Amino acid sequence: MSSSEPSILNAERLFPNQETSSERIAALSLLDAITVNFSDTCAVWLFERPEPKTQFDLVNHLRQSLGVTLDAYPQWCGLVKAINTVNGPPATGEDQLAPHARRFGRVYVHYGTRSDPGVEFVTARSAATLDELHPSSRPSAQPLWNQEEVTLSQFVPTTPLANPANVSDVDILPPNMAIQVTELACGGFVLAVKIAHTLADASAMISFVKDWANVSRSVSQGEAPPVLNPVFEPERLDNAAAGDINAALPEESIIQQTESLPFHRYDWWNVPADSPRKKQIPSIFRNQELPPAGKQIPWSEWDTNAPVSHYIVHLSQDQVEAIWKQASNASSADAKDSRLSRHDAVLAHIWASINRARNMQQDPGPVHCDLTYGCRPAFQLGDAFMGSLAVMVNVEMTGADVTTTAQSDGKETAVLPPIAQRIRQTLSRVRDPVLLAAHLHRLAYEVSPQRIWQGFLGSRHVMTTTWARAGLYEVDFGLGPHPTARYADGILSNLDGLVLIKEAPPGRRSEATGKASPTWTQHGVDVQLHVRTEDMERLLLDPLLLPHQHE
Repeated sequence: MSSSEPSILNAERLFPNQETSSERIAALSLLDAITVNFSDTCAVWLFERPEPKTQFDLVNHLRQSLGVTLDAYPQWCGLVKAINTVNGPPATGEDQLAPHARRFGRVYVHYGTRSDPGVEFVTARSAATLDELHPSSRPSAQPLWNQEEVTLSQFVPTTPLANPANVSDVDILPPNMAIQVTELACGGFVLAVKIAHTLADASAMISFVKDWANVSRSVSQGEAPPVLNPVFEPERLDNAAAGDINAALPEESIIQQTESLPFHRYDWWNVPADSPRKKQIPSIFRNQELPPAGKQIPWSEWDTNAPVSHYIVHLSQDQVEAIWKQASNASSADAKDSRLSRHDAVLAHIWASINRARNMQQDPGPVHCDLTYGCRPAFQLGDAFMGSLAVMVNVEMTGADVTTTAQSDGKETAVLPPIAQRIRQTLSRVRDPVLLAAHLHRLAYEVSPQRIWQGFLGSRHVMTTTWARAGLYEVDFGLGPHPTARYADGILSNLDGLVLIKEAPPGRRSEATGKASPTWTQHGVDVQLHVRTEDMERLLLDPLLLPHQHE
């Protein structure tokens, strides 16, 4: 592709078309608070050339429909703030918050004021074409796609987003969300959206983009905008916590229940006194004698200086089915807990492949699949519930067990059933609403929500996020005969062990209507992999990575 980066044409702040009726301060949820230092939630969509019925200005159309959409998301235009005192008098407005929401490190959003920073809206132009960024034949022609050749992150707005933990004294307040529309040389365009993780996980962000697309579609058809119904009620999640989280002290019996959850408890503050990482402890606690709240982080397992490669691995629908059948070949006793999903099988396959590439075949020590699990179903909160509602689950096995292979019909095959069953059984334990309610109780009393980390990277971990069924390809702006994106992807940091599982693009042969596919694997699965280059080279040569189509 062309190496030319997008040229920025304009950057402005957008606000809801309708002014918020009143100023509001709302505490974000206990789960939102732990994500303050997470990377931004970010995705890109590559769209074909718009072909509306009449000539129109694409950028102006998207700008106007975005303003209408923001009427339903005024909190995203406001200021996210963190409690930075311990037992001190609350700042102005913080006295409105519940007692548990006034503890150190908790976050809230303040919006509906003239000082709201709004949403950054950037327009740009690029000499690249869609065929250079993503050839339509890519899934079949390039099942192993090197992302160093196509850097979609260049289309993400460079605007720094607000971080309530690192507030600086600036004249122009940073926004919580930034959007960039880049018009391509072929007439197509790239849409990139990023938002502070504290306000939205992938599910919430994609739901927002689908709302925006629905507004755009109505406007382009000359119809009244649809009624949007995102649910911004973070207190509903906190109300699901066990016990009384506003009491001065936690209930030890509830805390004990959380010990059975398959979660890591890595303590970012549990470092030697002479460690330079001591600086990561907030200054208010730095000179205190604090008992460890969890295990020390195994930094020795992660060579942060080693080069990392970034590939998309495409598995066709037939390959997904072959992997699922292979993973489901377990005894009835092993499979009695629940039927394996395609996602269980794909994850087992990818996790096993990465560990083989890491030469874990003879390793008796534990390896970890740190899997993000969305909690909306467990708490009976719908897809329209806004926020960052996830926990990270520790699926653990030994390196030797995850990499076990066997001979079948003279060919080597991975032994996937025990791995897939371990994934399924671990997730089944986490889905217990009683245990998750206990987890929320414990979070309410952490010294700092950002102190405990439930995952890690490096040679013994993969950190996996899944966007399966999130609707990446249900975004239809109503701009032509190919209304859904040719390609969509999440933007992750290039760090050893990051994995994203998502739907593959439907392709032009699909009758795209903006509706959900019958199954999320209908067009295959794309897996975004970030693995140390030395290991990636072995992974790409692994004959087991891409099953033969006829299997």
